Amino acid sequence: MTHPTPGTPLHVSALGVTIAIHVGHEGLRALAATAWSGCAASAPHDGEGARQVSAPVVAADAGPAELARALQDLTQLVTREAIAARAGRLLMFHAGALCDQTTGATIAMVAPGGTGKTTVVRALGRGRGYVSDETVAVDDHHRVVPYCKPLSVRRPERPDVKDELAPAQLSLAAPAVQPWLAGLVVLRRDLPAGAGVLVEPVDALDALVLLAPETSSLARLDRPLQRLARLIESVGGLRRVRFHDAVDLEPLVADVLARRR
Repeated sequence: MTHPTPGTPLHVSALGVTIAIHVGHEGLRALAATAWSGCAASAPHDGEGARQVSAPVVAADAGPAELARALQDLTQLVTREAIAARAGRLLMFHAGALCDQTTGATIAMVAPGGTGKTTVVRALGRGRGYVSDETVAVDDHHRVVPYCKPLSVRRPERPDVKDELAPAQLSLAAPAVQPWLAGLVVLRRDLPAGAGVLVEPVDALDALVLLAPETSSLARLDRPLQRLARLIESVGGLRRVRFHDAVDLEPLVADVLARRR
C-alpha cells in the first residue's frame, strides 16, 4: 500500500463505510497505513463524502510503545465511527468471523472483548477469509459485511501493549467472495487446558439474552428482537461453545463453513 502524503487523509472501508483518517504524526501515519492496508479504500469522489476520524495526538519523539497505544486507540475510534454510521441498518455483533473462500459460508463467534476472538481468528484463519476479529455486521439478507481491520496482538514481552497488525502480516486474507452467515456461536474460554471443547445448544429465549448484550446499537433497528430471533433461527439456532485452546475449535469451524445455502 502506498503511504499517503503529509496532510492527506488515509481512507479505509469499515463495515462498508468510507472513513477518512487524519494523522498528523508522520511516523504514526506510516504505521497506520500499514496496519489498515486490509481495509484500504480510494478517496471518495467529490460530493460523496466520508466519515472523518482524527488519530490521537502523540509527541514528535514518541517511542514505539506510545505509538502502539495510539494505533490501538485509533482502531477503536474507527470502529466506533463505523458502528455509528451503520446503526439502524445492520445487526452488529461483538464477534470474530471467518468464511469459506469458495462458498462464502461464515461463522460468527460472539464473545466479550479480551476473551479470545482475535486468538481464534489467528489460529484458524489461514486458508480462509478473514471477515473481522471485532465487529460482525449482518444485513437483512444475512449477508455479512467484511471488516478486515487490523488485529490487536499482545506483545509477549509487554502484555500491557498491543500491536495493530494488518491481516497480511499474520498470513490472513480478505474474503474472496461475498460472506453470508452460516453459523452463530457464543465463545466461553473457561475450560482447563486439555479439556477439549464443550458445545451446548441454547434455547431461543436464552439465545436472545446471551446475544443482546454483545450487539451494537440493537435498539436502533426496527423490531430488533424479532430480527435477532429470525437470524438465530435461520442458522439453526445458537450454540454456546466452551473451550481452552483455540485450535480445538477447528472441527466446529470446519463443520459450519461446510454448510451450503
